[in-house]
Amino acid sequence: MSRFLREREGDLAPTDVAVLVRLAGQQCTRSRDLARAEGLDPSTMSRRLASLAERGLVDRHPDPADRRAQVLGLTQAGREALTQERARRVDLVTDTLADWPEAEKEQLADLLGRLADSLESARGTPTSGQSP
Repeated sequence: MSRFLREREGDLAPTDVAVLVRLAGQQCTRSRDLARAEGLDPSTMSRRLASLAERGLVDRHPDPADRRAQVLGLTQAGREALTQERARRVDLVTDTLADWPEAEKEQLADLLGRLADSLESARGTPTSGQSP
Protein backbone atom coordinates (compact mmCIF):
# COMPACT_ATOMS: atom_id res chain seq x y z
CA MET A 1 0.00 0.00 0.00
CA SER A 2 2.80 2.37 0.89
CA ARG A 3 4.56 1.77 -2.44
CA PHE A 4 1.25 2.16 -4.29
CA LEU A 5 0.69 5.57 -2.67
CA ARG A 6 4.27 6.72 -3.26
CA GLU A 7 4.00 5.83 -6.95
CA ARG A 8 0.85 7.93 -7.16
CA GLU A 9 2.05 10.69 -4.88
CA GLY A 10 -0.06 13.79 -4.64
CA ASP A 11 1.02 17.21 -3.48
CA LEU A 12 2.15 15.86 -0.11
CA ALA A 13 4.96 13.39 0.48
CA PRO A 14 4.16 10.51 2.87
CA THR A 15 6.29 12.12 5.60
CA ASP A 16 4.37 15.39 5.14
CA VAL A 17 1.12 13.53 5.62
CA ALA A 18 2.43 11.80 8.75
CA VAL A 19 3.37 15.17 10.28
CA LEU A 20 0.03 16.75 9.39
CA VAL A 21 -1.87 13.78 10.85
CA ARG A 22 0.02 14.06 14.14
CA LEU A 23 -0.53 17.80 14.32
CA ALA A 24 -4.23 17.42 13.43
CA GLY A 25 -4.61 14.96 16.30
CA GLN A 26 -2.45 17.12 18.58
CA GLN A 27 -0.41 13.99 19.35
CA CYS A 28 2.75 16.08 19.13
CA THR A 29 3.15 19.82 19.11
CA ARG A 30 6.92 20.29 19.28
CA SER A 31 9.47 19.54 16.61
CA ARG A 32 11.51 17.18 18.79
CA ASP A 33 8.37 15.23 19.75
CA LEU A 34 7.39 14.90 16.10
CA ALA A 35 10.90 13.74 15.19
CA ARG A 36 10.83 11.12 17.93
CA ALA A 37 7.33 9.94 17.00
CA GLU A 38 8.27 9.58 13.32
CA GLY A 39 11.70 8.07 13.99
CA LEU A 40 13.48 10.95 12.27
CA ASP A 41 16.54 12.95 13.17
CA PRO A 42 15.56 16.34 14.65
CA SER A 43 17.37 18.19 11.85
CA THR A 44 15.41 16.19 9.24
CA MET A 45 12.16 17.05 11.00
CA SER A 46 13.20 20.70 11.19
CA ARG A 47 13.68 20.81 7.41
CA ARG A 48 10.34 19.04 6.88
CA LEU A 49 8.58 21.54 9.13
CA ALA A 50 10.27 24.48 7.41
CA SER A 51 8.98 23.20 4.07
CA LEU A 52 5.45 22.75 5.43
CA ALA A 53 5.56 26.25 6.99
CA GLU A 54 6.78 27.79 3.72
CA ARG A 55 3.78 26.23 1.98
CA GLY A 56 1.47 27.68 4.63
CA LEU A 57 0.41 24.29 6.03
CA VAL A 58 1.99 24.55 9.48
CA ASP A 59 2.43 27.49 11.79
CA ARG A 60 4.67 28.00 14.79
CA HIS A 61 4.00 29.94 17.98
CA PRO A 62 6.10 30.49 21.09
CA ASP A 63 5.31 27.94 23.78
CA PRO A 64 3.66 29.83 26.65
CA ALA A 65 5.29 27.45 29.15
CA ASP A 66 8.78 27.74 27.64
CA ARG A 67 9.43 30.82 25.49
CA ARG A 68 12.55 29.15 24.01
CA ALA A 69 10.44 26.44 22.41
CA GLN A 70 7.84 26.63 19.66
CA VAL A 71 4.46 24.96 19.52
CA LEU A 72 3.35 23.74 16.11
CA GLY A 73 -0.12 23.62 14.65
CA LEU A 74 -1.96 23.19 11.40
CA THR A 75 -3.15 26.20 9.50
CA GLN A 76 -6.52 26.14 7.79
CA ALA A 77 -4.65 25.39 4.55
CA GLY A 78 -2.93 22.49 6.33
CA ARG A 79 -6.26 21.05 7.46
CA GLU A 80 -7.64 21.37 3.93
CA ALA A 81 -4.54 19.76 2.41
CA LEU A 82 -4.85 16.83 4.83
CA THR A 83 -8.55 16.43 4.08
CA GLN A 84 -7.82 16.44 0.34
CA GLU A 85 -5.00 13.92 0.74
CA ARG A 86 -7.20 11.57 2.74
CA ALA A 87 -9.90 11.84 0.07
CA ARG A 88 -7.31 11.20 -2.66
CA ARG A 89 -6.18 8.06 -0.88
CA VAL A 90 -9.73 6.83 -0.41
CA ASP A 91 -10.38 7.43 -4.12
CA LEU A 92 -7.23 5.50 -5.10
CA VAL A 93 -8.28 2.48 -3.07
CA THR A 94 -11.92 2.73 -4.09
CA ASP A 95 -11.00 2.90 -7.77
CA THR A 96 -8.63 -0.04 -7.38
CA LEU A 97 -11.32 -2.18 -5.77
CA ALA A 98 -14.09 -1.13 -8.16
CA ASP A 99 -14.30 -4.53 -9.86
CA TRP A 100 -14.23 -6.55 -6.62
CA PRO A 101 -17.47 -8.21 -5.53
CA GLU A 102 -19.19 -6.34 -2.68
CA ALA A 103 -18.82 -9.29 -0.27
CA GLU A 104 -15.04 -9.32 -0.78
CA LYS A 105 -14.82 -5.56 -0.21
CA GLU A 106 -16.73 -5.98 3.06
CA GLN A 107 -14.49 -8.86 4.10
CA LEU A 108 -11.38 -6.79 3.33
CA ALA A 109 -12.74 -3.85 5.35
CA ASP A 110 -13.48 -6.14 8.31
CA LEU A 111 -10.04 -7.74 8.19
CA LEU A 112 -8.24 -4.41 7.83
CA GLY A 113 -10.18 -3.06 10.80
CA ARG A 114 -9.18 -6.10 12.81
CA LEU A 115 -5.55 -5.70 11.76
CA ALA A 116 -5.58 -2.00 12.74
CA ASP A 117 -7.04 -2.88 16.15
CA SER A 118 -4.41 -5.57 16.69
CA LEU A 119 -1.58 -3.24 15.69
CA GLU A 120 -2.85 -0.52 18.00
CA SER A 121 -3.21 -3.02 20.85
CA ALA A 122 0.36 -4.17 20.29
CA ARG A 123 1.48 -0.54 20.54
CA GLY A 124 -0.58 -0.06 23.67
CA THR A 125 -2.64 2.82 22.29
CA PRO A 126 -6.35 3.03 21.50
CA THR A 127 -7.47 3.05 17.87
CA SER A 128 -7.91 6.61 16.64
CA GLY A 129 -10.09 5.77 13.66
CA GLN A 130 -8.03 8.10 11.48
CA SER A 131 -5.29 6.98 9.18
CA PRO A 132 -2.84 9.03 7.07
